[in-house]
Amino acid sequence: MRRVAILLSLLAVVACDRSGFGSAGRATAVDSVRSLNTQLAQTRTVSAQQDSLLQGFNETTKLLDAIDGELSHVKGLSSHVPLNVKGDSAQDPKAAFRASLLGKVQQVTALLKQSRAHVQRLASHNQALQGQVAQYEQTITSLQTMVDRQKQDILVLTGRVDSLTTVNTQLAAGKAAVTDTMHSLRQENNTVYYVIGSKDDLEKRGLVVEEGSKFLFFGHKALVPARKLDPSAFTAIDKFTTTTITIPDPERGYRIVSRQDPTLVEQPTTLGGKPGGDLHISDPTQFWAPSKFLIIVTG
Repeated sequence: MRRVAILLSLLAVVACDRSGFGSAGRATAVDSVRSLNTQLAQTRTVSAQQDSLLQGFNETTKLLDAIDGELSHVKGLSSHVPLNVKGDSAQDPKAAFRASLLGKVQQVTALLKQSRAHVQRLASHNQALQGQVAQYEQTITSLQTMVDRQKQDILVLTGRVDSLTTVNTQLAAGKAAVTDTMHSLRQENNTVYYVIGSKDDLEKRGLVVEEGSKFLFFGHKALVPARKLDPSAFTAIDKFTTTTITIPDPERGYRIVSRQDPTLVEQPTTLGGKPGGDLHISDPTQFWAPSKFLIIVTG
């Protein structure tokens, strides 16, 4: 519109110059044309500048619209920012748009500050957590080292226990052998033998013999145990357990022909004054000390 107005004003000037054109006006016609060309050139320059400014304004408007659209998608931003437009500018839509856009930018700036403060708090909290994690990792490493050391100690102790178990087994076996040996020796030491029978019977069995010589009324023969006695021909007993020996026919009497001391044997009597059938050994240790074989001859 401004370009058309300038052209109309130039045509009016040319028309005025032609109405007064004469012989004297020809000289000024050339100057007028030159001035007109100069104005036209200036007009074109101004018009080009105005076109460039208008194009820049349109691009700026599009950019602002795009910025406003992008700001509207910001999370936490108010959907409608109150406008702060005063005076005559309150009726200008562009002024209202700029005020709205400025309000959104200020809100975005505030959100950015809040986000930055939140990030700083998170970073500080994260550093504290990292410190705790590092401390926990150090504790775990120490515990792992302790566990490894205890595993080694357990292996050593297990080896010692195995060794002690082996030694204990050997000692137990040795103790059992000693116990068996002691039991066998005790049993062997405590085992004694006795036999009861008539003189003829015992002589036939080779358990007693007569020693000595006799001529008429002189000399003496004694009935004594044989030099070699077979334990299988006797009855085996424990001298400390069995202290009573039963005589089959006590009325016939008895005599001990082996080396035991007869005074250590007690024979009770019945109510009729007859000897009883049991012989009681009062002191087993002394009684069996001379010999393990007791030979009793009846009759």
